[in-house]
Amino acid sequence: MLRKPLMLAPLLLAALALLLIASDQGVSRASAATPVNGGPGVQVTMPPVGLSIEYPLLAQDLGTGACPPPALVAQLLQLGSPPLALAGASQDMTSPSGAPAGPGPSWAGATLYSLPAAFWSQLHCLLSAAKDPLTAGLNLKTGQLAWATQMVASAESAATNGLSFSLGNEPDLYELPNYADLGNKLSNQEDLAAIRLYLQLATVLRPAIGSFAVLGPELAAAKHWESQLPGVIAQLHEQTVGVHLYPFSACKDPRAATIRNLLSAGAGESPRSLAWVVADAGAAGVPAIISEANSVSCGGMAGVSNSPASAVWAVRFVLSALKTGFREVRFHLSGGSYDPFVVEGEEIVNRPLESALVALNQWLPVGSSLRTASAAKGLVTTAVSGDPGGPGVILDNEQARARTVKLSAAHSLAIAVLTATRTGLLKATLPARHGRVKLRVAGNSIVAVMS
Repeated sequence: MLRKPLMLAPLLLAALALLLIASDQGVSRASAATPVNGGPGVQVTMPPVGLSIEYPLLAQDLGTGACPPPALVAQLLQLGSPPLALAGASQDMTSPSGAPAGPGPSWAGATLYSLPAAFWSQLHCLLSAAKDPLTAGLNLKTGQLAWATQMVASAESAATNGLSFSLGNEPDLYELPNYADLGNKLSNQEDLAAIRLYLQLATVLRPAIGSFAVLGPELAAAKHWESQLPGVIAQLHEQTVGVHLYPFSACKDPRAATIRNLLSAGAGESPRSLAWVVADAGAAGVPAIISEANSVSCGGMAGVSNSPASAVWAVRFVLSALKTGFREVRFHLSGGSYDPFVVEGEEIVNRPLESALVALNQWLPVGSSLRTASAAKGLVTTAVSGDPGGPGVILDNEQARARTVKLSAAHSLAIAVLTATRTGLLKATLPARHGRVKLRVAGNSIVAVMS
């Protein structure tokens, strides 16, 4: 327990007592202003967190009025006006408003989603108020140039703070017969066939985009196209390389999607497995982002994706992605349990993941930099610089047991805490005693110490 004297309001004291009690597991010492030495810093050049949302879900969230619910605008502003992508599986099943169905009955025609007539004007109202840049996903699988041209013109009318496009969603899975095969390794011939199909369709639709930036190829499992990715980037002249990454799948292996596994080092550090994507993008002179991510694919896993552990995982995942060289991570919303927030009429219902996304965009603004300062005994210290109002260090206790940390500080320090057992970002101010601030970092928790 923290010892007297304490300069905290009673409610904050009670909250911290729950978070910071445990036996000492050794004492780590660092300076709150200048963390211990490490390697070169990674510059933050984009908002570290964005959103990727399915077309039908956003159409529903926009409501029935000329403009969306004010609570949705407020939510996006709270998140820092993050990049907003219209993407996901619905991308390749969406047709423009009023577009005629294809000739004759077919499965593809029966599953097409036609955008509501007011969608783009409502979106314009949203983006005008919330200031988010827009990435609009185009239906590549249908291969309709006229549809793509109409969608590009509509998206241009809606965008207010930047616009880009992506061609198709997860084209490496176009040849798979059903969702049970998601993530399976295709044969080399199947991989090559999928690549040829993607490039053929993309070449047909590319003229519709004109001079706007292209993001892609939005691969579900980038390893399928590892040897071919440089050629795809070059042929499509992509301005940003985007790939998808989920540590677990509710379709493929739901038994692995547990809180314990979500908090494992492998789940948090999974972006490292795609360092070669960053290298390929760098060789082409363009940035790489993880353009769709969340805890568990196929909509998430109830009890896991909507638990406080998802917030701790998200911070680890984004920090790992940035340190690997990815510039941004866009979290997916599909109406499943992993959505960071839910629009219910005129109200927003936040889930634990939302706190992490808000915190990350506040802690790591464009222009700041970060580096791993220490990773001793399961306590990873990330040094942050360049933002006077932000954290000096972010402490991540990857272990299940608490760790005691002593920070050199002449004055009291403000902290913000995310824990795997409690919802929300808790904030407090800790007093300095004899030139130091002592705190205990609970197991599987994140503590940001403000500079």
